Amino acid sequence: MLISPESAIRHTQESDIRLEGKVAIVTGCARDRGIGRAIAMRLASEGADILAADYCRSIPEYPDAKFGQMAELEGVASEIRKLGRRSIAVKVDVTDEAEVATMADAAMKEFGRVDILCNNAGGGVGGGPAIQQTLDSWNRTVGINLTGAFLCAKHVAPKIIAGGRGGRIINTASIAGKRGSPMMAAYSAAKHGLIGLTRSLALELGAFKITVNAVCPGFVETQLLEGLINMIGSTRNLNREQVLETFVRQVPMGRIETGEDVANVVAFLASEDGGYMTGQALNICGGVEVH
Repeated sequence: MLISPESAIRHTQESDIRLEGKVAIVTGCARDRGIGRAIAMRLASEGADILAADYCRSIPEYPDAKFGQMAELEGVASEIRKLGRRSIAVKVDVTDEAEVATMADAAMKEFGRVDILCNNAGGGVGGGPAIQQTLDSWNRTVGINLTGAFLCAKHVAPKIIAGGRGGRIINTASIAGKRGSPMMAAYSAAKHGLIGLTRSLALELGAFKITVNAVCPGFVETQLLEGLINMIGSTRNLNREQVLETFVRQVPMGRIETGEDVANVVAFLASEDGGYMTGQALNICGGVEVH
């Protein structure tokens, strides 16, 4: 579900502006139907200036792996500016330490501070049965979902610490990080690892008044879900609607999740309302996972 500037404005009019004066970095936020875009727009609607980041390239070896492109990312930054917030678009490969360091420096140069880091970049490259997965696709998937969050925290947390105001790191994990997922071994392993990283960082950074939490979405209406639908459909001889129905039957709330469902909780964690919660991995999945 797309979030328009108009809908973000309506939300702002209906709630407190909890992030006025804050600066947030949101990775993986270019795709129109992505969680990251919903997060970026929601934080902006609550008053934050946004550095919007995404991969903005393709991987020829994996044509089915879809990433946000620069034109889309620029569109997100433009919509944020329509809300009266400042925003820049930065192309970054979160698995490349030099690019991550450049992104962190760009935030300081443009805004003079960083308060919130949303490690949302993620996805699957390759996939399928674990015994058939290539080492390259395994490494790329773990890199995008886990190593990237580590590198972003490594280079952004010192910027937050230097400000002396405390801050927030919010990692987009998954219910796949709470249980195994067939055909998605690398993704599931990486998200399990991301939850472990979240807990460790929370213990390390608490002394600097930085909270570190993870959100664990379920079946979210995104382009990433479309890839899973296609994979399941082809292996089980099901069409798109049949696969979607198998997902919905697992959700006690009876519907597919939206990016806004996730962004609502991220906004809480980013605000002072979530200031005494750290080291947690919150399920936002309509009851699919209750552990």
